[in-house]
Order: sequence, then structure tokens, then C-alpha cells
Amino acid sequence: MSDIIIAFPNPDDSKILRSILVRNGYSIVGAVASGAQAINLSDDIDYGIVICAYRLSDMQYMELRDNINESCELLLVCSPNKLGENFDENINFLPMPFKVVELVKKVGEISDRLYYERKRKKKQQDRGDRNFLTIQKAKELLIKHKKMTEPEAHKYLQKNSMENGDTIINMAKKICLLYGGKE
Repeated sequence: MSDIIIAFPNPDDSKILRSILVRNGYSIVGAVASGAQAINLSDDIDYGIVICAYRLSDMQYMELRDNINESCELLLVCSPNKLGENFDENINFLPMPFKVVELVKKVGEISDRLYYERKRKKKQQDRGDRNFLTIQKAKELLIKHKKMTEPEAHKYLQKNSMENGDTIINMAKKICLLYGGKE
């Protein structure tokens, strides 16, 4: 579940939002009145949601959106009248007045999206680490069995993968199987 920061200039609004979200099982990192405080809190969390008003005590939502942690998403809660024609379609928006169900649903959607993004990035990172280790192992085997230097082994992998129309990782796996008996 994503961490949530509530940024509203009116502390009473923050309390109401906090109460609703806590009752629905969400973790609130903090409720702040300024954009600078929200930015500082967002730097301390991974994959969070910043719920904010159109205008805070020191900035508007656009400036906050541009400065929060990249792994956080902004949920703008305000009257549609304030946005006019300047509305950015890529922003998460909840029009006021809203129903509690709408807020919980919107936060849930954003939280789910952040969860799957985090999971996808972790899988890519794990796969990248495994691929790196496989390539390193193949180079070590080439150095040992073919008496190559590390740059020669790397060039050998690249050249053979291109000639065979294969990826370098598949070529490295084949070399590991050929010389090492396993990937």
C-alpha cells in the first residue's frame, strides 16, 4: 500500500481527509499546509500519493507536481471551476464536492497503479542483475577456456550474438552451458 501525504492549507480539511483514509486502511505519512513541506516528505518515501488542494500556502498544485519525488503521484482535489481550460489530462483529479466512496476509489486506483509499477521495476532490476551475472560468468569461462582478455571475451560475445541473430544474454547462456555445464 502506498504512503499518503495530505497537503491542504486548511488543517480542518486535512483532518477530514486523514480520518476518511485511515478508516479505509491507508497509511498517512503526514498532513501539511505548504508545498515545501509536502516536497520534503515526498523525498522520504517510495511510491506515495500526495493529495493536495489547488493552492497551498506557498505554491499551486502545478509547482508541487513538478517538484515532488518522481515515484509519487499527485491527486488534485478542488472545484472544477478553478481549473478552467488549463487542465492537464495527465493529472489525477477528484472534483469537489466528492463522496467518500469516490475518494477511496481514486486513491485505491492510484495506489494499485503505483504497486504494479514498483513490482515491474523490481522485476526488471532483478532480471538485469541476473543477466549481468550471466554475462560476467560467460566472460570468465571464455577467459579461462579460450585464453582471452576481458575486452576480447566481451567482443566475442557481441560478435557471435550478432552473427547468430541472437541476444547477448542468450549467447552468454549458451557459452555457460557449453563450458560451465550450467547457466
